[in-house]
Amino acid sequence: MAALLSSLQNLLIRPGARAAAQNLGWLVAEKAARLVFNVGVGFWVARYLGPAQFGALNFALAVVGIASLLAELGFEAVVRRELVQAPENAVAVLAATRRLRLVGGTLAGALLVAMVLMSGASLADRALLLVVGLTLFQPALTVADLWFQARLQARFSVLAQVGALLVGAAVRVTLIVAGAPLVGFAWAVVAEMCVGGILFASLARRAGLGRLAGAFDRAVAGRLLREAWPLLLSGFAVMLYMRIDAVMLRSLAGEAAVGIYAAVARFTEIWYFVPVALASSLLPALLRARERGAADYAVRLQASFDVNAGLAYGLAVPLALAAPWLIRVAYGPAFAAAGPVLALHVWSSVFVFLGVARGQFLVNEGHTRFYFGSTVAGLTVNVALNLVLIPRHGAWGAALATVVAQAVAAWLSTFCCAPLRATAWMQTRSLLIPFTWYRYVRRA
Repeated sequence: MAALLSSLQNLLIRPGARAAAQNLGWLVAEKAARLVFNVGVGFWVARYLGPAQFGALNFALAVVGIASLLAELGFEAVVRRELVQAPENAVAVLAATRRLRLVGGTLAGALLVAMVLMSGASLADRALLLVVGLTLFQPALTVADLWFQARLQARFSVLAQVGALLVGAAVRVTLIVAGAPLVGFAWAVVAEMCVGGILFASLARRAGLGRLAGAFDRAVAGRLLREAWPLLLSGFAVMLYMRIDAVMLRSLAGEAAVGIYAAVARFTEIWYFVPVALASSLLPALLRARERGAADYAVRLQASFDVNAGLAYGLAVPLALAAPWLIRVAYGPAFAAAGPVLALHVWSSVFVFLGVARGQFLVNEGHTRFYFGSTVAGLTVNVALNLVLIPRHGAWGAALATVVAQAVAAWLSTFCCAPLRATAWMQTRSLLIPFTWYRYVRRA
């Protein structure tokens, strides 16, 4: 692994290596802090609530998470590229992004309220959904994070997010000590969002980002919408097949099954920041390689896939082996059924890592419509398998459906597009990295 990472540093981030490496280091530090808080507080919350109430909270988070795609508008990859290629237009791009996300959050909130009022949910479930629904405005409040990513200044994002994490953790601990009801933990999510938004705005001004109010440009907003709408639809499909498991589990197996699955997802999804951080840090180098020619671009792209696959295997293997012990230590005997589910679900991370790396490539090359088609294929596979597997195997069946769906969406679908088959073979070579790692040793 050391030889692989050393070789990839030369392949991927030789120009501007120090800035990219420092940026990635800050992102890793933030996620390490998030992991610590999940271990220290998140697991305590799960023990306090138990599988059923923990499942109810995560059901509300899943429903709002699906609606949040309308608030995010699929802009992240496009805006990040715009900020890297034309930094002089940063204020106009970010102002347009914030305004559009405010509109999207308002529409998503209105749809959520209508759904809650027309549903037959209990008063407790309605309260959870409405409170958590306030987080639909989070994408607009944290738009400065895109600017920090493009400028490789992740330290500002880390300061804002860790500050919000501290406040959220303090609120949750207070709620546990006070014996608070379930809805209090929904308000803790909202409090964390508000603190994060305030810190992002303050740090962005200190870092030199001008005021975004009054800088809205309709032409810029229109261009972003035209480019991002396939990504919005793709993101909606991705979020559905990441969150639909919780919704279907509740309908087909009950709230306790949702709690088991949510406990597992905390272990695997905490690592999804790694490919996102790599994509953000390596984007400038990949764009420079693209300008130099196809050969250099292909070498760097293959290295990008390889490092993502190598890191994913490095996480998946130990987590799968230690799954029963980790669940027992983290959640206690009430969640014992989550051990086998975690041992299976963690393998979806291999395809998630490859999918994020491929996603940045698709945006660079303008294949956003294919991106949408591949995610719809993954969603379709996930829903179909959930209908078959959840009634028979509960949360374990949902985990198996997720692994297969991620493989279809992030890898196998690439073979179905003729211009991208070379990319599909790159991904395949990356999946074989446990058996071909020696080629990096020879280069080192």
